Amino acid sequence: MVFDTSRAIDLRPVPSDSMDMEMQCPNWKSHSWLPYCWAILIFSCSRVVVALGLVFSQKYLAIGRADVWSAGPIWYHQLLQWDSEWYFKIVTEGYRYNGDPTIQQNIVFYPLYPMLARGLTTISGLTPADALLLVSNVAGLFAIVVLFKLVREESGDQLALATIALFSFFPASVLLSAGYTESLALLLIVSFFLVLKRKHYLSAALLAGLALTDRSTGIVLLPVLLWEMWRNRNEKPFLVALLPCILLATSGIWLFMIYLWSSFGAPFAFSDGQTAFHQGTTLATRLIAALKFEPFTRMMLNDWNPWGQASWFTLLFLVLIVVGWSRLPSTWTVFAMGVLLLPYLTLSGGPAGFVSMSRFNLLSFPLFVVLADLGLRAKWLFAGVIGLFGASLLMNAALFARRIWIG
Repeated sequence: MVFDTSRAIDLRPVPSDSMDMEMQCPNWKSHSWLPYCWAILIFSCSRVVVALGLVFSQKYLAIGRADVWSAGPIWYHQLLQWDSEWYFKIVTEGYRYNGDPTIQQNIVFYPLYPMLARGLTTISGLTPADALLLVSNVAGLFAIVVLFKLVREESGDQLALATIALFSFFPASVLLSAGYTESLALLLIVSFFLVLKRKHYLSAALLAGLALTDRSTGIVLLPVLLWEMWRNRNEKPFLVALLPCILLATSGIWLFMIYLWSSFGAPFAFSDGQTAFHQGTTLATRLIAALKFEPFTRMMLNDWNPWGQASWFTLLFLVLIVVGWSRLPSTWTVFAMGVLLLPYLTLSGGPAGFVSMSRFNLLSFPLFVVLADLGLRAKWLFAGVIGLFGASLLMNAALFARRIWIG
């Protein structure tokens, strides 16, 4: 990816602590690994907050439901709730589908994450619960390292560390430690952008295909890849690489469809099955409602429960996309727009509205870069935001552990 300097985030007005550090420690720059240690430390602190939330919930909060499913007896097994139950069943039982899209079934969940957990279980002898959590947490740690490297190469250590801080303490980031696909998807997505920056288009397409095997957000990487290939068509042949890249970038979805067709005779079961998870509304119904902007008429701006905060975060995401339009590389902007539009067009028009938008946009790392850039211009405000995020992260971890919906 050729960095678009006209759209780069400009940190010149921001006082740089790195200058002071360099004066105090002349050899600091020779320790290129040191900033990565700071990034890992920041992320680790946020995981301590998550762990404290689990401990707090176990001591002071009642379980959300009497008939709650449990993945195991150990305290950290509390991180396996909601969608984790479906992934657990895929690992232990495989996919099941009876042909009725009005009944909730595990066929709507993408296969890469449970496949890795199942393979780890087979090789290592770990329980399915431990394997699911190990895949999530290891992927989350590596994702943070790769994200730091990506932002650092574009805009320096200061902005990269600020981005990691905002991202790590963001309330929905509890899912990076839970039995969900977010951490693996993030690792594949930021790796995609790092490879794309070096113009390795086939490798980027492969990473996009893997991301799509993990969750639907991966489809947003296809237009990003095509846009970058078109921008650099004078440097690398466009038409020759077009078809192989499209096939690789979409391989996650069509391979899954082939599996569904051969196993159940229903290649679109993963999409049709969403009807049962959205109170019987079809994809067409949700899409039409979204195009008519109906979700905006049902925003919950007076509800400060975690699921109500998602409406405010959606507005924040929209503002950050507008602000970042002239500051970010164009591929990052295209990606941020796609990540926001995908759930809006396919889900928000249903009964849930904007409820889960915080979780869906957790993967939109460019928004956190923009927010970090703004925060570094008023560091007292930045510290306050981190504090609020941290408190909300603690609350989300505690509620999630008790199987109370957080979005």
